[in-house]
Amino acid sequence: MNSKEALLSSKFGKYSQTQISRVATANVVVYTRVSTKEQADKNLSLETQRKTIEEYALRQKLNIVAYFGGTYESAKTDGRKEFMRMLDFLKKGKGQISQLLVYTLDRFSRTGGAAIKIAQDLREKHGVGVFAVTQPADTSNPSGVLHQNIQLLFSEFDNQQRRQRMIAGMTEKFKQGYWVVKPPQGYDIIKVNGNRTIVVSEEGKKIKKAFEWKLMGMKNEEIVARLRKLGARMYKQQIHKIFTNPFYCGLISHGMLNGQVVEGKHEAMIDKATFFKINDIILQSTKSGVPHNSQNDKIPLKVFIKCGECEEPFTGYIMKKRGLYYYKCRTNGCRCNKSAKQMHLQFMDYLGQHSLKEGLLKAFLFNLEHEVGDEVKDYAERENALKCSFIEATKKVDTIEKKFYVLDEMGKEAFDKFHPKLKDEQEKARRDLADLTKSISNIEVVIRMAVEISLNLQCLWDEAGIKMKERLQKLVFPEGIIYEKLNSAFRTIKKNEIFELVADVLGHAGGSDKGTTPFLLGQSLLAERAGFEPAVPFDRYDSLANCSFRPLRHLSRQTF
Repeated sequence: MNSKEALLSSKFGKYSQTQISRVATANVVVYTRVSTKEQADKNLSLETQRKTIEEYALRQKLNIVAYFGGTYESAKTDGRKEFMRMLDFLKKGKGQISQLLVYTLDRFSRTGGAAIKIAQDLREKHGVGVFAVTQPADTSNPSGVLHQNIQLLFSEFDNQQRRQRMIAGMTEKFKQGYWVVKPPQGYDIIKVNGNRTIVVSEEGKKIKKAFEWKLMGMKNEEIVARLRKLGARMYKQQIHKIFTNPFYCGLISHGMLNGQVVEGKHEAMIDKATFFKINDIILQSTKSGVPHNSQNDKIPLKVFIKCGECEEPFTGYIMKKRGLYYYKCRTNGCRCNKSAKQMHLQFMDYLGQHSLKEGLLKAFLFNLEHEVGDEVKDYAERENALKCSFIEATKKVDTIEKKFYVLDEMGKEAFDKFHPKLKDEQEKARRDLADLTKSISNIEVVIRMAVEISLNLQCLWDEAGIKMKERLQKLVFPEGIIYEKLNSAFRTIKKNEIFELVADVLGHAGGSDKGTTPFLLGQSLLAERAGFEPAVPFDRYDSLANCSFRPLRHLSRQTF
């Protein structure tokens, strides 16, 4: 090729998709998983998978840059935590990784066509081939791709057969009165002599009071507030589901029963007569409506919003002829009026700007952990000091009792003089440690509540009653917000520290300006860290359970 041809080729030459998809690098990523906790605990299949893959990589002189999985995740869906984290890593490291190594293809996915599409996208868009070390297939040619696709389809077929057998077994159990899935809130699963039993939990004993309060005519908002004061986490929508769930009166109703209701074998929280009375109350309130102050219900932002020109709070009024509500500034002559409907829509959008997205949960908690780092250490040090004090006090009590009761080395006069003091010292250390432990436990509950509120901010405000709306508004914006008439926009006076942190995470969600990734920056150790799991969201951030900090204490005082 002469110099002219070389220049044309470099500037205008194109390559086939096959050539583009082939990444010339020895860097690979490993993904292992088991489908159930029992497999992870008993069969050691994770160790087997990892060892086999590492031996293959060593033979082929491949460089493993990151490990993912290493836990139990079902492959019936591709929305798995570790699986998604692995896909994100591969996409960000485009051109830097050649293969994703798995033990068998069903470890990768059992979703059939969906798995085929994911493998194709990784291969053609990101240059990463999925390779099963015990089922080798060369996906650089159509024959190898077909072979791999057939294996993925068979994995889905096997999954469907298993599911069919499982549903048949579960349906039979339901018909016999056994609840075979996770019980609703207020119940625990215990095993007695190998038998699985569902009983009312300590939280359930508190929830039981909600049925009594409902019979007394109490509204759901007040019931929810009372339950929260008792320590039971609850929302308005949750309490309605509880009141209408026959499980709480000892009956079982499930989709697998096709409309049939059977007598359950679990412990009933309330009797059937109480359950049916409460559902009659709910039915009647749905038909006739619950009386509220119509003006307050229609204008929850009254007083909360202030005028941008004179900083006076807005009031609300109704235009009776048209039946429409409006907000207006209290200052005479200000002429700052706004339709309540439009104001509410605009406020909902504004809340959306302060709502946490599920994809940013890990970043949010990471920042939260670093924000409270010093206080985390302080709490841990205090806990260790209290433990040492309690252990030391206990040793002193044990020593003096042994000398008096067992060895007869101490007289009664000396024992009566020192024993009460040492017992008081021991009891004080025990109480202080118990109080600190309770406070630490409460911190985790408050953090969970903060995350749930941040994720559902718009929905919570839209569906809440007037009192809850006002509480939520003040929670996010403690001093209210300013409405600028000229540009029809909101301006914040002060935000709750939690939502300041949310805004910070949202502002940095796009990554760095240069588009660098953790892999390219040499930060691949992040791949070793477990991601955030909504079902048990704080396992990864255990240190947060040992801290106390101002933003969440402020949040807890709102009793939202």
